[in-house]
Amino acid sequence: MKIFFLSSHHGTGASETLWIEAATKLAAAGHKVCAAVNWRSRDLARLAALAEAGGTVRFLNLGAHAGGIAKIVRRLMPHEKWEIAAARRAITAAMPQTIVFSQGNDVSVLPFLELAHSMGVPSQVVTHGVNPAVWPSDDIADRLRPAFTSASRTYWVASRNIKEFEYHIGVRLGNAEVVRNPVKVDRDAPFSWPTDDGTWRMACVARLQTRAKGHDLLLQALAEPQWRERALHLTFFGDGENRRGLERLAIMLGLSPQVSFSGHVSQVQNIWRDHHLITQPSRNEGMPLSLVEALMCGRPALATDVAGHAELLTDGINGFVAEAPTVRHISSVLERAWNERMNWETMGQAAYERIRQDIPLDPSEQFATKILAAI
Repeated sequence: MKIFFLSSHHGTGASETLWIEAATKLAAAGHKVCAAVNWRSRDLARLAALAEAGGTVRFLNLGAHAGGIAKIVRRLMPHEKWEIAAARRAITAAMPQTIVFSQGNDVSVLPFLELAHSMGVPSQVVTHGVNPAVWPSDDIADRLRPAFTSASRTYWVASRNIKEFEYHIGVRLGNAEVVRNPVKVDRDAPFSWPTDDGTWRMACVARLQTRAKGHDLLLQALAEPQWRERALHLTFFGDGENRRGLERLAIMLGLSPQVSFSGHVSQVQNIWRDHHLITQPSRNEGMPLSLVEALMCGRPALATDVAGHAELLTDGINGFVAEAPTVRHISSVLERAWNERMNWETMGQAAYERIRQDIPLDPSEQFATKILAAI
C-alpha cells in the first residue's frame, strides 16, 4: 500500500507518537510510507526510526527551514498558503491510496483535509483532544462538517471527544472510533508502593499551560486553610508557557513549602517511586498520556470529569473524580481523597490491574491495522 501521513500539529509532543510509530511499523512491513509534518522545528531525531524503516518525511512549516529564501518567503507569503502548496507537492509526488492526518486539540488539520478531498485522495484523521468550550465559528463549522463526514475514518482518543465534536458541527459522525496512544512505561513491572516517610505526595504531570491543564485551579484549592497543617506535598512535572506565572501564584498563596516545580522528567516511572497520587485538574483534554502512565504504574488519580478521564476512572475505586473543573469541585474532591488516603494503595492496585485491560498491548500496531482496514 502507498500510505501518506500528515501531521498538522506545530509541536513534537506526545500526541505525535501514535502516527509516527504506526507509520514506522507499516514501513517496516513493506508498505510505501511517506510523511509530511507541520512542526515548527526540524526534529530529525523524532523521525529517526521511521527513516530507518524506509519512510520519507518532508517539513511543511517555514519555521523548520533555514536560509535566505525561507526568510524572504516568511515575510511575503502567508504561512498557510506556503504549507498547503508544499503539502500538495508532497501528496502529488507520493500518489498515496490514503492520507492519515493527525492533529492535536484544535482544527489545524482542516485546510489539509480539504486539500486531500479536492485531490480525490481518501483520508483518515486522528484528533487528540477537543475543547468543548471553544466552538468553531459558523463558517469554520460549515467546512468541518463535509471534511470530517466524508473521511474514510475519524479516530479519537476519548469517546467524549467524539460527542463534543459532534455538538460543535451539529451532525453525528458515522465514521468515528476510539484509538489509544502508546505508553512509555514498562507494563510488565510489578506493582509497588512508595516507602512511608510521613508525607503524602501528589504529582501533576502535564505541560504548564493553565488554559487546558488547570494547574491554577488546583493551587487555589490547596490555598484553603485546612491544608496548611496537613502532610501533603504537590509536585508539578513539566514545562510550558505558564511556569513563571504558576510559581508566582504559589508564592502569592503562601504555598511554597507545599508545592515544588521539578520540570520535565524523561523517565516517567521515576516520578512514581515516591509519589502516591496523580492529579489532573484539566479544563479540557483528550486522553492524557500522563494519566495512563500513572495508572499503569499503580497510582490512583484525582481528576476532573472532562474528556477521557472518567472513561478510565471509577470514583472511589481507582481514583477520585471532580464533577467539574472549578476550584469548588476540586477542593471538595481533594478533601474526600485526603480522608481516604489510607486506601490509596489499594486503589493503586486496582488502577494497576484495570488499566492493563483498558489499554492494548501495542496501540500503534492496532492503529496500523485500522489504517489498512480502512483503505
